[in-house]
Amino acid sequence: MTALTLPIGTIQATTATYSRETMVEQLKGLSGSSFTGYLAITSNDRLFLLFIFQGAPYSAGLAVGEKTTPLTITNFCAQVATLHDGDGTISLHATDPVLLKCLLVFIQDEPAAKGPVNLINLERMVRQIQANAADALVILEKEGCCNFFFFLDGSKTAAYWSDGLAGGQDGLSVDEQMLLYAYQETTVPVSATIYQTLNTMQSKDSSNISLEGLVRLFAAVEDTEQTIAPGKLTVQHHDQLRLKVLEGTQAGSELGGSLPCVLGRKDADIIINDPMVSKRHAAIQIINGKLLLIDLHSTNGTTLNNETITQRELKQGDRIGIGQTVLLVSTLNLS
Repeated sequence: MTALTLPIGTIQATTATYSRETMVEQLKGLSGSSFTGYLAITSNDRLFLLFIFQGAPYSAGLAVGEKTTPLTITNFCAQVATLHDGDGTISLHATDPVLLKCLLVFIQDEPAAKGPVNLINLERMVRQIQANAADALVILEKEGCCNFFFFLDGSKTAAYWSDGLAGGQDGLSVDEQMLLYAYQETTVPVSATIYQTLNTMQSKDSSNISLEGLVRLFAAVEDTEQTIAPGKLTVQHHDQLRLKVLEGTQAGSELGGSLPCVLGRKDADIIINDPMVSKRHAAIQIINGKLLLIDLHSTNGTTLNNETITQRELKQGDRIGIGQTVLLVSTLNLS
């Protein structure tokens, strides 16, 4: 499986082999600008996104295949810092505010409908959007290429293409372009994802982080013995907690953070990209000098060393099971 392809906007820096040096140079070039757009890093089927609005880090996200997860900017940095030079690609894209909004909806919002276009009456839904003067985002995906169709008040529209098929459609309205693409004759089915609430939010740590701080951070991470604190952002290689992902969509990667913390799919300190994981699934807390793993009334439960638990002491070398993900506690440091 490869990473999804999203609308590219205007390419600010062409796709290159990922390295921290390249990332630093691309971010340096934005210093003091009013840049709006996104930085994209692909590694196998993972697509990391850092969203930038008017020259400041705004939010971040991760797509693993078709599964999306919003990230805090700190969590984005912690996960990208585990990549090695040459592990993937990096590119920088300028966008208008509408495309940035669409990308944020794609990462953060919950769709109203999703499925193959032959099972969704897309034409009727478009008529309803127009009749209700509603806001909506329709994403049509084929072979990993996502094309965005944005509706504001039902009539103000915009189309953003990722697969280069917009050519030859001059004179067609956005909804006509969308329906022509959706019902094209093809052996590969087109799938549709429809968003109607368009809920997005700024990362809770964005006010503490600057582009200059990110430059200092990634310029320094080669020295893993160093505590790195650009501005108020602190991302350390020697975290209090390090978790190696043994099984699940993030298998082979390492996650880290400070203690106490919450593990979950969204609104958590350590993000687990697994649909079987609850938004706030489990907590690791220090109580009476002991480190405890606590299930937060999750839908599918939490295991420790293959035993279902509600609360149990956690030690280095233990294996935590949440959803379809297994995490090895590789580092615990309470000092």
